[in-house]
Amino acid sequence: MPPNVDDTGINGLPETVLCHILSFLSTKQAVATSVLSKRWIHLWCSVLSIEFTNIEVDDLEAYFRFNKSLYSVLLSRTSIKSFRLGIRYGGFHFGYIGIPHVAKWVDHVVQNGVEHLHLDVATRVDMPKLPASIITCKTLVVLNLNGFTVNDFSSIRLPSLKILHFESCTFLSVRAFLLVMARCPILEELQAAHIVFQSDDSLANQELKSLSFSKLIRVDMICCYCHFPLTALYNVESLRIEIDKMYRPHDEIPTFHNLTNLKLLSLNCNWPLLIQMLNHCPKLQKLDLSEANVDGDRDGVQENWVDPECVPECLSLSLRSCTLLEFFGRESELLMAKYILKNASLLQTMTITGPQHRDYLLSQGPQLHVNSEYIERELSSFPRASATCQLSFY
Repeated sequence: MPPNVDDTGINGLPETVLCHILSFLSTKQAVATSVLSKRWIHLWCSVLSIEFTNIEVDDLEAYFRFNKSLYSVLLSRTSIKSFRLGIRYGGFHFGYIGIPHVAKWVDHVVQNGVEHLHLDVATRVDMPKLPASIITCKTLVVLNLNGFTVNDFSSIRLPSLKILHFESCTFLSVRAFLLVMARCPILEELQAAHIVFQSDDSLANQELKSLSFSKLIRVDMICCYCHFPLTALYNVESLRIEIDKMYRPHDEIPTFHNLTNLKLLSLNCNWPLLIQMLNHCPKLQKLDLSEANVDGDRDGVQENWVDPECVPECLSLSLRSCTLLEFFGRESELLMAKYILKNASLLQTMTITGPQHRDYLLSQGPQLHVNSEYIERELSSFPRASATCQLSFY
């Protein structure tokens, strides 16, 4: 804290500006500013954001102390725009008695017009259920959930939600997951990681065909073992997916007219699928490819690369950056990389990174040992369509 606070310094700023500055602090830090001067005693109460993160509750004293602090902060506000809670209940019984309080806190902020809600709750008992008040909150714009079970999805209506993040959450079914997003009519950004489905029950074929997220512009999905129709994502500008977990043979691939940033993970040498995707991304500027996860199934992968008859439009007219991740240096991978170098006339950078998990690599036998010098020599000497393209090897 500054040694001197006077009207010529920060203390001379308008109250709205000071409250905006305090909104970037944790609630504990904002409360601490009350000792600066008389003007600051109650200023923190006008801040519309509440943040309590990295909270550990391992004993009764910590449990009661935190509950008292949070309730006092909640009751001091008549309007709450942002609520961020990150809490770990260490003992078994603390999880059982703590979750009902979390639901009450969420109910309170929902009733007070919350727009940004971030919840990260961990217990040593069952994963907590999503508080019911969230699923019909008309004011929510950003929702970030970590460690929840989503059971009741039939009544979900989130008319103002634009950004939705799920981390380590459990859904009753793939159908439930898809319907949650379908009931967010203006959703622009979806992030989902490490999602578990209790059943693989999905939408009927006709429902899948009619599913459309026309407002979505950014999608990032990893470790989500579900069939997700790519046709529903036709309007996205940025897309990161594990293609082997989401795509099914004979799925329709839409033309992504707005897609400029594509990251395909777990490609597993499915070169025809890669070419299909490139043919449907006419404005692609940035392409990241990863062969497989460490525990990915590489049995029966297609080792042969065959140059397609027609060069995808994005290679000729728009691609500027290409990153090849988990590059094993197989002959088919080298041929694919050379094909991009040979045809990407506007390419500025190509970055090659080898397998990051050395122990796994060694366990697969000598056939997977990567000769980095050979890879670098082969690609560095290969002719490039772009005279300005820079190669980097890691």
